Amino acid sequence: MMLKLSKGLVWASLAAALSLTACGPVQFSTKSAGEVDDSNIDPGPVPGGAIREVNYSNTVIATDNKLDIILVVDDSNSMLPDNQKLAENLAPFVTKLQNSNIDWQMCATVTRELPVSSTQTAWGASIYWQSSSTPSTTLGMVLKKGTSDLSQIFTNTINYINAGWVGSDDERAIKAMWRHVYNGDLRFSPNNGCYRADSAVAYIIISDEDERSVGGDASQQVYTGELKALESEDRPDIFVQSFRDTFGADRRFTVNSIIVKPGDSTCKSSQDAGGAKSHYGFKYAELSEMTGGGIGSICESDFSTNLNLFLDRIQDSLSSVPLECAPVNGNITVTITPSVGPVSSRIEGMNLVFDTPVPAGRTIDLKYACPDDGRSPSSATKATPLADQGFFAKIITFFKNLF
Repeated sequence: MMLKLSKGLVWASLAAALSLTACGPVQFSTKSAGEVDDSNIDPGPVPGGAIREVNYSNTVIATDNKLDIILVVDDSNSMLPDNQKLAENLAPFVTKLQNSNIDWQMCATVTRELPVSSTQTAWGASIYWQSSSTPSTTLGMVLKKGTSDLSQIFTNTINYINAGWVGSDDERAIKAMWRHVYNGDLRFSPNNGCYRADSAVAYIIISDEDERSVGGDASQQVYTGELKALESEDRPDIFVQSFRDTFGADRRFTVNSIIVKPGDSTCKSSQDAGGAKSHYGFKYAELSEMTGGGIGSICESDFSTNLNLFLDRIQDSLSSVPLECAPVNGNITVTITPSVGPVSSRIEGMNLVFDTPVPAGRTIDLKYACPDDGRSPSSATKATPLADQGFFAKIITFFKNLF
């Protein structure tokens, strides 16, 4: 049986993230056979040091749009009201997914180490979804598209997760995701089921603190003993690399955060009014920006706005190409064959996102430069599904009719 901390002993939380600064449309530096409008590009400063050329080629194939959603819930003492708001808004959010052609499924974990047996604990273990107030394993750990009574399931599951458990004061969402990836790798855990082949992946973090409370930043410390060193598994860049090492560089994914945004003093004061001091969630914002995900405020009275933002980002991830780096000067050459006319696109983090998904049967060729890290020039030719033509059929038809 897990014991809860008293309210007086739990660490205070504030997670904050940067205001959503995900780039607006970023035009490419070089036009390719009329494909790209580059009239507004800002080339930026040219960095010093050697560079290497990256060549990427991908033929888009028609397939079902598969999306695996991983919900990462902070279950520390101060989080229960925020988590209940999340539960209230997850059902309409997922209903929008239900009404699309996205083949989605969802798993959930928490930001602490969980008991998985009478003698073992584990980071990144999946939670069983709950159909009633009586704990059960009936629904399993993977919630599938088409499941009924979603509103009740989310409410029951958040209540089942609860808040304030022993050890929950050391919130480590990034470490939990890192371990969840490891646990979900079919080479190690064939029965996990949270990650399917050829699926895009969208993480949604909800937390009122940063990684390990203060993100390893002594200047954010409020309570004695609150500062804890970040380990490699807590670092955003390590998580991104681990995900790609596990699932391949072509796997599309985003990390989305519901947090207190850095610099949002009004939200910070509101969270502090509960009696426990809070902290800005810099690391979670950094990871969301790196992966082209959304950043929402935990102080919103209704999380549906945040979740709708994430839905847009999730859909973007289904029509995107992962990049090996942020291209030098933001310059990238794109050629689509056969031509589909002008293509509006943008660079978000380390992803190239097409505002209108490229139809099946087209080949996308990219050329851009990365800082030279000693590797040989890259050339990727593996075909991966970027868009479900069924899901975007109306958009594509409208687009084609313009030309």
